[in-house]
Amino acid sequence: MNMKRILYILLLAMGLGVVAPMASVVDNTVASAYAVDDKAKAKALKEKEKAKKEKEREKAKAAAEKAKAKAAADKAKAKAAADKAKAKAKAAADKAKAKAAADKAKAKAAADKAKAKPAKPKAEPALTPEEEKTQYLTQVAAIDRANAKAEAYNNRDISHRLGFWGQVGYSNLFTSGIQYTPATGGLNPVGFMNKDNGYVGGGLGLGYQLRYKQFIMTLGAEFTTYNSVMGLSNMEDGTFALSYGMQPYASTMIYHYTFNSLQEQLIGGFAQVPLLFGMELKNAPLFWQVGVKAGIGVWGQSTLSGTMTTDIEDKELIGGLTDMYNHTLVTDKALECPATSAKFGLNVAATAEVGITLDRWISSPAKVRLSVFADYGVLNVSQYTAPQAIAGYPNATQDIPTVLLAGSDPISFPTQSALSTTSAATAKVNPFLVGAKLAVWFDLPRKQKVTQDYPKAPVPRMGVYLFDEASASALSGVSVEITSVETGKVLKKSTNRQGLLQGRFAAGQYRISATKNGYYPSDTIIQTVEEFTFDTLRLPLQRIPAPIIPTLCMNIYDEESREPIEASVRLTALNDTIVLYAAQSADDGFVETPLTEGDYIAHLTAQGYMPEDDTIHFVQDTADLFMQPIKKGIKVKIENLFFATNKTYILPQSEQAMSDLATFLLENPTVTIHITGHTDAVGTDEANQILSEGRANAVRQNLIDRGVAPERMTAEGKGEKEPVAPNDTEEGRQLNRRVEFVITGTNGADIEQVFE
Repeated sequence: MNMKRILYILLLAMGLGVVAPMASVVDNTVASAYAVDDKAKAKALKEKEKAKKEKEREKAKAAAEKAKAKAAADKAKAKAAADKAKAKAKAAADKAKAKAAADKAKAKAAADKAKAKPAKPKAEPALTPEEEKTQYLTQVAAIDRANAKAEAYNNRDISHRLGFWGQVGYSNLFTSGIQYTPATGGLNPVGFMNKDNGYVGGGLGLGYQLRYKQFIMTLGAEFTTYNSVMGLSNMEDGTFALSYGMQPYASTMIYHYTFNSLQEQLIGGFAQVPLLFGMELKNAPLFWQVGVKAGIGVWGQSTLSGTMTTDIEDKELIGGLTDMYNHTLVTDKALECPATSAKFGLNVAATAEVGITLDRWISSPAKVRLSVFADYGVLNVSQYTAPQAIAGYPNATQDIPTVLLAGSDPISFPTQSALSTTSAATAKVNPFLVGAKLAVWFDLPRKQKVTQDYPKAPVPRMGVYLFDEASASALSGVSVEITSVETGKVLKKSTNRQGLLQGRFAAGQYRISATKNGYYPSDTIIQTVEEFTFDTLRLPLQRIPAPIIPTLCMNIYDEESREPIEASVRLTALNDTIVLYAAQSADDGFVETPLTEGDYIAHLTAQGYMPEDDTIHFVQDTADLFMQPIKKGIKVKIENLFFATNKTYILPQSEQAMSDLATFLLENPTVTIHITGHTDAVGTDEANQILSEGRANAVRQNLIDRGVAPERMTAEGKGEKEPVAPNDTEEGRQLNRRVEFVITGTNGADIEQVFE
């Protein structure tokens, strides 16, 4: 068309004369040009159709390959599912089989248990308040009796003690009955008699003591030693003589033995078991005990000591011979005799003691006793052992001195205990010990009987019945608040299907009120609960008339064509991100929802349209909302986008705004945008430029992280260069701090297809 106009202009310039002859030529040229142009267009169209068909074939081929791959995957998935189902069915069958076996075993065990154990009696029906009172008082009386017995047992004046003691004093082994028959082979026969002198004795013991009121019993074990010195004094002149024939001279030498201070010390050790009975006086710190001690000798020792003088009488001599040591003639020779063993047997002694208790003067958990005591053995404890005969002394077994000395050498005479001589065969020994005793006793912990706690008295029962005042029907789910007047404790419960609330409450006064949705709250009632009672309070509730709920109606239109469109709608409260309502409008763009009066934001999204955030001040009306079709050059401010102060970090409060923007770009894959960041005029130009660029790039990166292709977005910052409001107020500066985007491309054919 342009070429034809150019040719006509040339013809006018050349003049009519020139035009006429050349008209046919020009027409031919124009026709040729049009033919060439039409031919090129036809060829281009043909190439385009060919490319389009080729593209469709490639697309169909790819779809076929994709369908084939999907079919194979579905087949594999179905096979895996079948195998899984088969395995699951087998596992279920095994599980069912195991469960059946377990149930069978459980049933058998239950049957065996039921067979072995009698069935439990059925639960007794609930008791009436009077029955509860009778049962409670019966239990209290039984516990009173049991506790009285337990307290009497625990308050018994009795104690068990363990302790030990030590004793020391004068002891003697009274020896009597030693019979001596004089020797017949010597001259001037003599005899000896014993005389007992006491010595120090004592012992240690430990035992158990039982005290009941004032009476005491003691049982234990002790080891006691008895010491005694038995003097052997002569009965005549204190000498005895032995004759020795002097061969071949037929002369007779008579040896005279004279003893002075001859004595034997006896020590006996006895293991004894004392058993004593006595009393501890109540009004005075005194006590006494008497009893017996049974024991046996476990150790004995005898030591002989004294001096001896010897001389010789011979008829051939003018005078007697003395002090010739080599002829065993000595004067006052000390008898250094080694100790020999003495044997003692069974001993049963009578014992008695009396003393004082030191508890009131000694601050100690121990019981300290100081006493005087006396033990006297009433049985003969001597264990006679027949002595051996001594060569050369035909009457040695009857002769005390020769047995004691057992030899003719006064220097090396061995000795024996007097209790081992023949003359001691009928001897008697009675141990005796008297002295002081200190005992320490410790009380053992007493086993106490535990008293029973009294059962809690049955808590009184109270019921509350709630019903509709108009219909008199029971109301379930009523919230009942019960407050104790005395303690202020609050209990909240709900009524059951029969409109009842039942429970146990301590005796006292309660404030009772009830609430239920759709009903006015009840009046507060004061209810008194007494012991062993069961009262039911009846409370009516009045229904609240149903309120008229305003309905918000919204019509959504295309801003340019004014035609209704289908869109997604979300409602949030002003300055809030919580979604109160979300729905898809009908084909006619109509949406309605019950809503209370207030300010809201309607978030609108639709394919082929820019997202919209419209503020609605709702009372009770219909709102018409318009959406802008996606077009190149449209500028949009990203609402509800928040950054950290002077930072490029996007705050979490921006999540919904960024999610909506990403959803818009993902649902419209042909749209490309340019993101621009802006700041207010606070700070330097350079700092504001850097901040605006950083925030624009932060938005771009956030969208990339959400799956938007990077090549679909560019970003730049303009700092404070393009304000939309004055920077001299906070409100203006807040409006200038913003991030916007401009649609830079839409691929018109695809958008038209979306519109269709």
